[in-house]
Amino acid sequence: MRSIQRRLSLGLISVMVVVGLVLAQTSLWLFELGLQRYLEAGLRNDSENLLVALVRGPQGLQLDERHLAPAYQRPFSGHYFRIDFADSHWRSRSLWDQELPPLDHPGLHSNLQLGPEGQQLLVLRSDYRRLGQSISISVAQDYTPVRESFQRMRQVGLGLG
Repeated sequence: MRSIQRRLSLGLISVMVVVGLVLAQTSLWLFELGLQRYLEAGLRNDSENLLVALVRGPQGLQLDERHLAPAYQRPFSGHYFRIDFADSHWRSRSLWDQELPPLDHPGLHSNLQLGPEGQQLLVLRSDYRRLGQSISISVAQDYTPVRESFQRMRQVGLGLG
């Protein structure tokens, strides 16, 4: 009798641990997805601010740097942009000597492309039409600290399990 009870208890505990780990992993995944959507809204706002900063100048389109966030001026700040035109592109000073690769299609790219100094980036590409030109604006944010935090949370969860 005691042996059956012990087996049932161990089985129940095992099932509860597995279900708990699955729920914890699912919760982390959903939380990260929600965080990415929140960050996407900020990146979209940055993209629209860059669009507004494009003005017509004596030599054609120019970027009014008074409308740029200071993070785009500091090298490797974690905030980057690339503006693509039909025949050329501009990039933020924060990229220093690095290039933000052009993206194939508009939208959020959470595949975390490697950026300057090995940073993993969350990138949003938006396409616009301004002053008679097609413009593609890609804005990126360093996602490395967030990714590392989620990795630590997973490790702690597995360690407790």
